[in-house]
Amino acid sequence: MFQFIDRIKKALAAAADQAGQMEAKSKMRMNQVSDDFYVSGQVGFSDLPALAEQGIKSLICARPDDEEGNQPRFADLAKEAKALGIEALHVPISPGQATPDAIAKFGKGYAKMAKPVLGYCRSGARAHSLYEMSK
Repeated sequence: MFQFIDRIKKALAAAADQAGQMEAKSKMRMNQVSDDFYVSGQVGFSDLPALAEQGIKSLICARPDDEEGNQPRFADLAKEAKALGIEALHVPISPGQATPDAIAKFGKGYAKMAKPVLGYCRSGARAHSLYEMSK
């Protein structure tokens, strides 16, 4: 019985956390890394119009799909971004797991993409690391 109650408490806490994360997404914070590269945490559908208005031309997602239950799938987000004139590239890596192939893919994609570019993942750290390692 107590295990069931603990699971309910955890589920309620997770739902409240998810609601807080969704609210935070609408107030997305970008950090400038260079003249034409920014990083942020997870981008949501509601962030895309504001990003387009701010002049972001491209997105690079460093986050694997389904890393957390509340994140949009990359293909769905990329489709919405494209409708707003923003191109998108997926270079998914797990924390601390940047492979030479992922670094090369990021570097080649970044070089070809319209600028400025916003790299994102859960916190922005993986996107920033890929940027630095690809230079």
